[in-house]
Amino acid sequence: MKRKILCALLAATMAVSMTACGGGNAGGGSGTPGASDAADAELTDDNITLKYWHYEDQELIEMMAEGFMKEHPNITVEVRRIDDMSTDLSAAAAAQDFPDVFQGTDSDTALANFYWRDISEYYDADPETKNLMSSINTDGIGCFATSARFAVPGYYQPNAFYIDRNVVNKLNLTMPSSDWTWNEMIDLVKAATVDDRSGMKYYGMSCSEVRLDSVYHNLPMKVKGEFGFDGKTFDLTDWAAVEQEQADLKVGGYVCPAPDTQEMEDWSGDWGTWYGATGHVAVFSSTLQMYLTYWGSEGYQEAIGTDIVPMPMPKRDEDTFHTMATMYMAGVSSSCKYPHEAYELLKWMTYGKDGWMYRLNNIYSDKSLTNSAGIPYINAYTIAPITEDTEVWDKYKALITEGMDDDHKAYWDAYFDSIHYPTCGGWISIAGYWNFCDQYFNNIGIHDIVDKGLGKAADYVEEANRQANYYHAEAMLNYFGSDGYDVLSEEEINEYQAIIDQGL
Repeated sequence: MKRKILCALLAATMAVSMTACGGGNAGGGSGTPGASDAADAELTDDNITLKYWHYEDQELIEMMAEGFMKEHPNITVEVRRIDDMSTDLSAAAAAQDFPDVFQGTDSDTALANFYWRDISEYYDADPETKNLMSSINTDGIGCFATSARFAVPGYYQPNAFYIDRNVVNKLNLTMPSSDWTWNEMIDLVKAATVDDRSGMKYYGMSCSEVRLDSVYHNLPMKVKGEFGFDGKTFDLTDWAAVEQEQADLKVGGYVCPAPDTQEMEDWSGDWGTWYGATGHVAVFSSTLQMYLTYWGSEGYQEAIGTDIVPMPMPKRDEDTFHTMATMYMAGVSSSCKYPHEAYELLKWMTYGKDGWMYRLNNIYSDKSLTNSAGIPYINAYTIAPITEDTEVWDKYKALITEGMDDDHKAYWDAYFDSIHYPTCGGWISIAGYWNFCDQYFNNIGIHDIVDKGLGKAADYVEEANRQANYYHAEAMLNYFGSDGYDVLSEEEINEYQAIIDQGL
């Protein structure tokens, strides 16, 4: 495969280094050649401009950019919200006007076009990277199963299970503890599905924003990504079990109707009803953002008659477990003329303590600052820190639980304690994942097949494993082999080639 490096624009400045993935070594330094130079090198005094493209609220990021420019008065930061990653970046490359730092929702697009540069020299020399949530380094999130680092999570939106305690109380059920298990969650869903002859039916589970199969097979710490990915290959056995469980719950009538359907109108009397406002659903699989934007808005739950509290991921068979999350990757572009300065901007916007304290003290704390819908930023477009810095987390938790009684704060404390081992969707963290989904799973319509009882998920495991491994191996060679970033060892190249030789 020929390099597709933004023609002359990227080829002139592409810098690839075979360095250890950040955080992989103990102590303050990585031993990577040039790492100490990167740490000690001074930033330029020249007046420069850096472009930062993102997926957060535009006005919020403009305020973050202002904070960075106060710290670096010689650097002008221009920010832009991405509408469509592939289209926007392709147009920028063609116009030779590429961003210096950008977030990506589709890592395959960034890697296939060599848009990100290897930032290991900066990341490994940065002491703050040793204090990130451990799975970012141990699972190599942003390394894409290589020895180099191309990105860091620039947008951390953890998932959660929520329970409406009012529904649990109305149905005379027992509220589970924050140490609940997966089977206890399923039992609650079934027990809370009750036909109320005098009114609306109660459903055990929402028409989930986050599917159960996306959560369950990512929980064990031994996996490093979706579909049982262990860093090299896939095992979809656990995915199939809960894909089937989700389908069986839906067919069994335990899952509430989706908005804008006849089923929803028959149930609630309104075609467009949001199930989270009905007061007739017990368990929700959603995101932190869902709570903050809706249930967490002042007076919202009192008006609709709910008492929603967050719960940690239900445990499977171990004490320590991942939290599934949306984690858009952010990196420095390979065309950037000032990579060290761009890395500092990346750090400010994503994981750095200084940037987070600025975000907390100057944006989230001020409820007079609102988005275009009039929602304070602490409730809208709110991401979570990936740093483990105590000062950052104490301030963050205090802002979110402000005004809550001790009873509700206890649920939030347990939830916040549980989200320090994040993992993310395969299209974010695994090379070739989207190619597999596009060419195989989405092509055959796997969710419809299983949800409609047209086939059993377990029947697809063997073929899906083979296809997932093939597309991953193909992507690894194309992106990171000798014709790409060139960071794979000869042994790794031979391993991936052997998988490809087995065919689809």
